[in-house]
Amino acid sequence: MRLPKRLTWDVIGLIALLLVFDTFAQIAFKMGVTHLGEFPTNSFTDILKYCGNMAVNAYVFSGIVALFLAFFTWLKLISKVDLSLAHPMTSLVFVTIPLSASWLLHEPMHWSQIVGVVIIVFGVFIVSDDGATDGR
Repeated sequence: MRLPKRLTWDVIGLIALLLVFDTFAQIAFKMGVTHLGEFPTNSFTDILKYCGNMAVNAYVFSGIVALFLAFFTWLKLISKVDLSLAHPMTSLVFVTIPLSASWLLHEPMHWSQIVGVVIIVFGVFIVSDDGATDGR
């Protein structure tokens, strides 16, 4: 299996950076809400209080910053390559997030998730293939 010609080192770097920012954001959000407790639904006052606590929670705040950085990384990425290449690559967060959650948050990974991760990785490379032959 070979990488598409459109996948240059700077594009690979942007994809990796986007995956890092997005994965970090999701892990930080999970850590934040784990620290804050379950989102209340019993009263509007409790919801406002919870939102206030979220606003000053370091995990939640760092997740928001990471999503902000991911947004600008995404804009840079799609300014360099076709959306048909860039967007399938973002599906790799379905690989990075479960692996990170398993490693950092000690969440279990079941065999079906592992199979799914492998399928996603192969799927991303299939979808991003530019169809060009390399002369072999």
